[in-house]
Amino acid sequence: MNPLASPQGRRPSLLGRMLKGFAAVLLLAWSLLIAREVYDVKVSQQRYAKADNEHLARGVLLLIEPLKDLPPQRLAEALAAHERLRHDFWQAKGYNAPWALMQIWLDGRQVHADTPALRSARPAELTPPPALPEDRDWNQVQVGSADGRLLIRRWQEVPGYWHFSNTGMAYYARPLLMSLPLLLLPAWLILRRGLRPLRQIGHQIEHRDARDLTPLPDTPYAELAPVVDAVNRLMARLSQRLNWEREFLVDAAHELKTPLAVIEANAYRLQCAAPQPAAALAREGLHEGVQRITHTVHQLLSLMRSGADAAAASEAQSRRDFAALLRDRLALLAPLAHRRGVELELQGPEQAGLKLDREGMASLLDNLIDNAIKYAATQVLVRLEGSEAAGWRLSVCDDGPGIPPQLHAKVFERFYRLPGQEQPGSGLGLAIVEQVAARHHATIALGTGLDGRGLGVTLVFAPDPGSAQLQHQAGLARQPVALA
Repeated sequence: MNPLASPQGRRPSLLGRMLKGFAAVLLLAWSLLIAREVYDVKVSQQRYAKADNEHLARGVLLLIEPLKDLPPQRLAEALAAHERLRHDFWQAKGYNAPWALMQIWLDGRQVHADTPALRSARPAELTPPPALPEDRDWNQVQVGSADGRLLIRRWQEVPGYWHFSNTGMAYYARPLLMSLPLLLLPAWLILRRGLRPLRQIGHQIEHRDARDLTPLPDTPYAELAPVVDAVNRLMARLSQRLNWEREFLVDAAHELKTPLAVIEANAYRLQCAAPQPAAALAREGLHEGVQRITHTVHQLLSLMRSGADAAAASEAQSRRDFAALLRDRLALLAPLAHRRGVELELQGPEQAGLKLDREGMASLLDNLIDNAIKYAATQVLVRLEGSEAAGWRLSVCDDGPGIPPQLHAKVFERFYRLPGQEQPGSGLGLAIVEQVAARHHATIALGTGLDGRGLGVTLVFAPDPGSAQLQHQAGLARQPVALA
């Protein structure tokens, strides 16, 4: 168990997240329905109640206008019969009739009131009398006869007030609370079954041997295909990396065997107290063996660093002056060219902005120029041309024996050396150059060197898309490097 992993109980659950989302959708739908009911009660029902109340008030007016001279008892019986008809109408539709209260005035005298609290003098304005319950919405109208003798005031309850009471909220909340378990349980079962392929993939990865980097089986599910493909690509890169490291170790061990054997043989000759000429020869061989193994170790380290992860190499890159770095490396290798009688020449601008890893690029330049100096007859030309916006082109040419075209691809293999090679080396130089160039998104090509002979190595760096147009590039000028 990984001690750095967070406890299982503290991890957020995709299943829980989807269930919460499902419940949130239900609550949202329920809230929208409640909002529609509120609108219906507050707007639509008010409008309908006003029209209904006015219609009933005018019906009562038409009913009692011919009967206005009847005794109050007969008038009350007629109004009671009309009220029963109203209740029967609502009950026929399956509802209870809304509450209604009424006053009737004849020649300024009240002749009817539904409750004792309504038996009062007619107020100047239509205001709800104290007889009306305050927990309900009421609509009130006033209609009168054409001669002004008869006046009817009627209050009617607006249907739907109970929606905002405890009973109404319970009416709406009860279906939601009852349906949530019935909906969430099947949703939980469906989602759990739907996520089973994801758990199976995790199970396959968890129970694999650490050395098993074979791809995962293809999944038939479109949602999981990107995950499986990404894992398989990662495994392929890891497998390639491990194979590269295994081959690297095998090749390194093989390459180090020869100089170690030379060192051991010469050390044995010195130990046996050989005569002076033989001892001097042994010391020289011992020194050459140490130099060769030291060079090989440095080359191996450079190759290992050049094969680092692309992400780490990209992080190490920053915008630098490529021309200044090129001049620095040429100055360091100038003594070697002087000892071999080789003219080292540079052509290029004073400045050349390029996003690069300084250590890796220095290794690339050292290997290219060092090889050119070792194999050149009299001259090595290093040329840098182009611009930051269009991309830089670096070429290193010599007038040595060159490399046959059929072996151009072969020389990039690690530890490969041309047949009949007399110059000492490890066969890693161009392999390092190729890997560093790849890290800098540069292409490399081999061709003919100076005056139709020798070797020419050309690197083309892609333009930086984020760079602006640089200042006017200085013209190319031949700049012989001092060999002192």
